[in-house]
Amino acid sequence: MEIIMYIFVSIAIISLQAITPFVIRKSECFGVNVGERANRKAELKQLKKQYVGQVILWTSLVAIIGIALLQGFNTSESIQAGIFIASMFGQLIVSFIIYYRFHLTTLQWKKEKIVSGEISTNSIILVDTSFHRKKMVISYTWFIVPFLIFIITLAITVVFYQQAPMTFPTHFDMNGTVTNTVVKSPRIALLFPMLQLAMIGLFIFINFVIARSKQQVENEKPSDSLKRNMLFRQIFSKAMLIMCTILVIDFLVTQVVILLALPIEIMTVTMLGSVVIIIFGVVLLSVKVGQGGSRLKFSNEPDGANKPIRDDDAFWKAGIFYFNRNDPALFVEKRFGIGWTINAARPVAWLTFLVIILLIVLITLLF
Repeated sequence: MEIIMYIFVSIAIISLQAITPFVIRKSECFGVNVGERANRKAELKQLKKQYVGQVILWTSLVAIIGIALLQGFNTSESIQAGIFIASMFGQLIVSFIIYYRFHLTTLQWKKEKIVSGEISTNSIILVDTSFHRKKMVISYTWFIVPFLIFIITLAITVVFYQQAPMTFPTHFDMNGTVTNTVVKSPRIALLFPMLQLAMIGLFIFINFVIARSKQQVENEKPSDSLKRNMLFRQIFSKAMLIMCTILVIDFLVTQVVILLALPIEIMTVTMLGSVVIIIFGVVLLSVKVGQGGSRLKFSNEPDGANKPIRDDDAFWKAGIFYFNRNDPALFVEKRFGIGWTINAARPVAWLTFLVIILLIVLITLLF
């Protein structure tokens, strides 16, 4: 089972890393703003093909080494878990090293094109002052759906607590076998309901981030850019609600399995099913929607020929980390990837994530 899970997760990581250059905004290439017209040039298309080949080759090599190590240490659960996690991080680190090399190459390419006059830049930022007054995310009342599932889980916990087994499983190996148990107590019994509540709160916060994150308007096609950005937020807001509901249901099934001493296989299958659905959904959204709605098909706006592109590469460290003290925005779209990141120059942004992490740790320690 652990090998199957490992292979599935590795394929997901490699696939997501490989398709990233093709699902980010069409004006961006390896974390560099080159403009939509320049991004269609043969040199950059060739760079993307080379990136895909290298990512698949080297991350697959790391994955294969991980499989060999898992097979070699199949008698030690702790070592296998360590290998699993280390290999996942290894794949991400290798893909980042490859990305960063292409990021530097693209930066140099852009500088040469600016010198030759093929690309012109300015520091003008287009803004739609009515943008954040428009409805771009689902209503927060929709989160009543996962909250009702939390209430059901809580009710089941109260009703079946007395007849539940005297020990609750707390750790499982990668085959779903129980490896550690604790004596039943109200505090332990409330772990999964509290995790559900924390999960709902987290996704409500994500919905807020989607609604309030900085708008990004492309100089070349500003009207289309705004439409895509609105649809992108609406689609991902709905997707986050679905993801939240799936995870909360997963916790419900786990709680029922523990309370009623049902076969652990039920919990394992549900968990694997949830992971498969979520990863498949992320890949599908990336391919069909793209970052900022870049892959949505519609355009009545003429190509913005000869329009200068926004020159803000200096604020993007390695093309991934946004650091701009003069920007009041806390959350911005990622440059390389799907979703949002923080303005690292804003202490409030760091504080927000620190509070979230502390709450999760607190729940884990208390329950």
